[in-house]
Amino acid sequence: MSTKTISKIETRIVVGFDDETKSEINALKSKLDEVARGLSAKKESHADGLLAAMQAEAANDAPQDEIKQLGQWVFEGQPKGFITAHVNSLGQAAMSSMPIGDIKPSGDTWVVTEDAQIRVPTCLYRRLKGQFDATNWQNSAITRETVNDVDYLSGDLDECVPNIDDVLAQPNWLSESVPQITDADMQLIFIKNLSDVLIQRMHSMDRFSEDDYAVGGDELMPWDILFYESLDCYAVLIDGRQKPEISDLLFFWDTGAATDINWNTKSAAFKELRTITEAELPAFRAALEACYA
Repeated sequence: MSTKTISKIETRIVVGFDDETKSEINALKSKLDEVARGLSAKKESHADGLLAAMQAEAANDAPQDEIKQLGQWVFEGQPKGFITAHVNSLGQAAMSSMPIGDIKPSGDTWVVTEDAQIRVPTCLYRRLKGQFDATNWQNSAITRETVNDVDYLSGDLDECVPNIDDVLAQPNWLSESVPQITDADMQLIFIKNLSDVLIQRMHSMDRFSEDDYAVGGDELMPWDILFYESLDCYAVLIDGRQKPEISDLLFFWDTGAATDINWNTKSAAFKELRTITEAELPAFRAALEACYA
């Protein structure tokens, strides 16, 4: 039996393609590259769209200024000389001493008519804080109604304070088992009602000081709730008699409320007065009720 010797085994195989096959392979590679670029662009576009949506959502979540509605409440606590109020095209509101017939919308705001300028050389004007609804601003002017300013404060006032008439109407009011109301009780209920009205006014007219901004000096007006730093006490400005450099105050002490008249509004002591902050409301209520505890 003869043995054949394999002297060499071929380990390298070379496959060759003709020109037509090479052309088809190159075309396929180009198509794959184009598909890859399209997928990459679509992914980037989706990421950009998601980022834009997130940014828009964040903008919607940002705090927005409250849009106020012009009404009789803006006249509460204001001098009687201001008899009309109006809103301009930018949502800025103001009061004036001119009747509606003597003012008119012009351009983006309200102006005094030419006839009124001749008849009334001086017009009182005061800008109101905040942003107001400018819808149909050309017809926004209102006339001040001659009613008690307290009526402007809140329609729910009767629901949030005690009502003595309702208590007295109870059939068992005179029963010996029911504690009798005393003068001190009546006085305390009055004090609670007074604090509610004063605080609602501060809210409705945006009269509170802030941590970095104090409402004081020439900005003070009657019925503002004040804090006096030197004596660490609360007071209310009760008299704005239009006399230059004179004001009266009502202070709340542990022994009761007491007036302090003829304050010089140009003095350093008066300039130290400021309206309370919202954070000081509980302390003010406590000080007011302590007067007759």
